[in-house]
Amino acid sequence: MKKLFRPLLCAAFLALAVSAPAFAAEPDILQTFPDTVSTRQGDFYVLVNGESLTFPDAVPKLKSDRSFLPFAATFEALGYTGITWDGSTGTVTASRDGQRISLTIGEPSITLYTEEAPDGQNIPMDVAPYVDPATDRTYVPVGLIADALGYNVGWDGSNGTVIIDDVDAILAANTETYELMDKYLDYSRTFAQKNQKVGGEYAMDISVSTSDGEQDMDIQFLADGDYDMIIAGSTAFQFDTQMVLDYAASLNGVDATELLDSTGELPFPLTIDFAMRGDMEQGALYLNCAALNQFILGEGASDDTWYKLDMKSFYDQSAALTGFTYADLLALSNASLDASFTEQLETVLRTAPLTSYLTTSDYLDLYNSICGDSHFKRSGSSYVNQFLAEDGVTGTFTLYTTGSRVNGYAMELTAVDPSFGEMEIGVSMRNSKMEMSIDLTQSSSLPTGEDPSISTLPGILSSEVSMHMEMDGAYQSTSAKPSTQPPADATVLDMFQLMSPDDHVEVPDGTAA
Repeated sequence: MKKLFRPLLCAAFLALAVSAPAFAAEPDILQTFPDTVSTRQGDFYVLVNGESLTFPDAVPKLKSDRSFLPFAATFEALGYTGITWDGSTGTVTASRDGQRISLTIGEPSITLYTEEAPDGQNIPMDVAPYVDPATDRTYVPVGLIADALGYNVGWDGSNGTVIIDDVDAILAANTETYELMDKYLDYSRTFAQKNQKVGGEYAMDISVSTSDGEQDMDIQFLADGDYDMIIAGSTAFQFDTQMVLDYAASLNGVDATELLDSTGELPFPLTIDFAMRGDMEQGALYLNCAALNQFILGEGASDDTWYKLDMKSFYDQSAALTGFTYADLLALSNASLDASFTEQLETVLRTAPLTSYLTTSDYLDLYNSICGDSHFKRSGSSYVNQFLAEDGVTGTFTLYTTGSRVNGYAMELTAVDPSFGEMEIGVSMRNSKMEMSIDLTQSSSLPTGEDPSISTLPGILSSEVSMHMEMDGAYQSTSAKPSTQPPADATVLDMFQLMSPDDHVEVPDGTAA
């Protein structure tokens, strides 16, 4: 699947203006890098500011499960000069823009000299630099670049690539402005200055259609309901809804709902009460649903059972793969409270996980194409940006204004990929009224003979899954505060432990989950 929804990364940054999944494939490294790169030097590839780095006399090495780079070649590529070696002390130094770094062979630290710290700031590392006896070259751990010098460093394990980006240099070369986005942020912050009560309705329709050339089966699941929510700031919330779930089926165009429910025991239409509580500062979400309790714990399960989702632990445990910790997520959220768009953009670029096909420059180009002033055109009292991103993604970002102020926005995205399907997302808000819609369609087909369990009939089995969801809501300031935790007497179970086959969790009825 191609990098289909990369532009959604930007939308997620717009103070939760829109949120959607991102899908990315593993590209051919030789298509990503310049044509001159045909073989890997050493144990991994290296990209510096989006450009492939070559090494004349010493190559990258993996040692004790850590990535090491030749000091001279790497720091020259980063713009450092005056690289010196003191053989009597085993110390190497390099300078750039009034900054000097010094490190000594065998010592797990780096000393950074700046105008603010003319006597040097000692920064510890968990591994030490060393001299390779085969080349007589000094090797340094890649991690020190991020920890000591403020670069964004990533590892792309899919093709063995270290990515090093000088965010300061990339931002210094950026000429785009963001006056409209600053006005948008002023508008969005009005909803965080006071607690907000939100109420609205939603509806969802999921359809599954299959055909083997002789029989056509359609099954449709329908859900709708209303909800109430109280939000405090950008982290604490209380959400309650009652949903009605139903279904319908047809065979060759004839109603087959009763045929599907031959026993008459399916509980449709089904009314489901659902509640969620949480404070993202604490990193924990809690949810309660009687139907879920019965599904997990069995008949007779207490309605007072709540499930905890430890989001902080989840993010931190997956940080080795994503390069994104829960602290990074909170930093992005907190940055939106009072920082300018430029300042928020800098925070994103310094913490964004990097790959060989998604570097800091790629992120910046993406943000600029959607949020930069130069891409908007005025239309009456609105500003409209119609953008065409790569991989079949098109979109329209509209900012509504009154006078010199932004008083609403709309984001529309359409993504088409033959290997995945088609997705359309629309989110809009005018003053205090919100509307959202999502449409998703995916089709597939295969010869039925490849899997006899699918059908005994000859031919091609084709299927299409489609989903349509719409939601609206009205915001109103309130003095009410959200409940962020379950009632004091509730039973709380850890959802991640329940889902793990390696953990043994006692549940209220005495059985093990």
